[in-house]
Amino acid sequence: MKKIIVEGFDISKQNLKGMSPEEYIILMKFQKFACPLSGKKFEYSKHQQKFIDIEGRLTRQQAPPVDHDHNTGYIRGILSEKLNLLLDQWEKNTYGYLSKPPQLSRYQNNPPAFQCIGKIMYK
Repeated sequence: MKKIIVEGFDISKQNLKGMSPEEYIILMKFQKFACPLSGKKFEYSKHQQKFIDIEGRLTRQQAPPVDHDHNTGYIRGILSEKLNLLLDQWEKNTYGYLSKPPQLSRYQNNPPAFQCIGKIMYK
């Protein structure tokens, strides 16, 4: 496996979902290494060679999901797993008559990725 080191972070095992390694780190830095909706911090694991979402539902070793717009295909940001699932449920209208939190709409209308790395297709 080829080593991918950007600004001191070895992200050789990070799934970049269409971003270059440099774009991934730019986005992480722009988001202050945290979920832009919940503020939950992502930890860097030198051993696992990736960032991890320590509050993810499956394991403490899971990378935070790269969120994207299912209609356009553009990457919007890197969310905690729990917020990514919540946003997905709102987009599928599974909450019925409940009002969508305004923070979700603001995120969707002005995502972090557009602000710092532009529009990149999710792969």
